[in-house]
This record gives sequence, C-alpha cells and structure tokens, in this order.
Amino acid sequence: MLRKILNIIRKIKAYPLKYLLDRSPTKAVIEKDIQWWVHMIDRSRSDDTLFEKLMFLLYAENLEEFRNIFYYRIGNPSGFLKKSLLALSKMMYKPRSTLSISSPSVGPGLVIMHGFGTVIDAEKMGENCLVFQDVVIGTKNEADDRPTIGNYVHISVGSKVLGRITIGDHAVIAANSVVTKDMPPNSLALGIPARIIKEAGNKAEYIADGTIPA
Repeated sequence: MLRKILNIIRKIKAYPLKYLLDRSPTKAVIEKDIQWWVHMIDRSRSDDTLFEKLMFLLYAENLEEFRNIFYYRIGNPSGFLKKSLLALSKMMYKPRSTLSISSPSVGPGLVIMHGFGTVIDAEKMGENCLVFQDVVIGTKNEADDRPTIGNYVHISVGSKVLGRITIGDHAVIAANSVVTKDMPPNSLALGIPARIIKEAGNKAEYIADGTIPA
C-alpha cells in the first residue's frame, strides 16, 4: 500500500516534466533520448510506457545527467506557466551542477555517464554518442573554434576534444587523450597529444548495440 502511495506521489511530481515534454518542439528528440537511455541502462524496462521510462530515469540513482540533457532539450520555453513548471522541476529534480551542455546542435541519444566536470560545447554532435566524466569538448583559441562530433562516438574519461576539428562516426577517444586533429570514422585516439590510429575497425560497435563498457 505504501509503495502504491509513493508511486502516485512520484507521478504527480513528474507531471510538470510530462507537460513540458508534450508541448516541447523537441519532443521527438527527447523521446528518442528516453528510449536510448533505458535501452542502455535497463533493458528490462523496454516494455514500459514512455512516462514510466521517464519516471525511472528521473528517480534512478546516479543518473542526474539525464536531467541535464532533458533541460537542455527543453531550453527556455515561452509563457509564464511553462517557465514556472521548468523552475519547479529543476528544484525537484536537480541536474548535475558540474555538467555543462551548450552545443548549438546535439543529436538524439546522447548518454553521459558520471558526468561531473564535463563540458560539451561542440559545434554539432551526432546521434547516440557516449561521454564520460571530466571530458571537455570545446574551443581551442577562438569563440567559434569548436569540434564537430559524428554519430556513435565514445569519448572516454578525462579526454579533451578541442578546436575546429571533425570526429568521424564510430570513433573512440581513449581515456585522458587530448585530440586536436581530425579523426576519420572508425578510428582510435590515444595519448597527449593524441595519436590517431586510422582504420581501427568499429571500436564503438558496443554503443550501436546499446552497451556501456565497464
């Protein structure tokens, strides 16, 4: 009985976010985010409704990063009601304070794990990318000197991706690497400065399969 009451309370608390989602111009992208996060985190919930999946992501431990992405998608809505609901939601479901997402364009399915100290300021980011903690994606010298990231790219712990460069689809950037040069598709970057191993094979195939490596 107590569990049922708790679930009702959680649903009521989550309705402001559902309201914002249903009326957002980015609704289709947010729905893809939700589906991909659940696919990556807990596939046993694949048959849940979209609202049930949203609630799972909101209340799951150590998944504050999803909230950052959700609020990034919602942006700054117009109208007093939407602004008020967004402010209320951010009070109830706090995003991770040390994670910043300010890219002009991020494709659906971005998953950020343990995202403390992470900055994402790419010119453009593709679909279903996987990013870890202490990552910096951003400018090198000038304000518009930002990278373009492809689809299914894995950027590991502590990596830096800097400057007006292009990271190809299915590329993998190893932990603590500093990348300042273009990476072709299916390549691997290692070291400081990063050495690019071309034609490394699809090192990011586990992302396409919906798996987060240990």
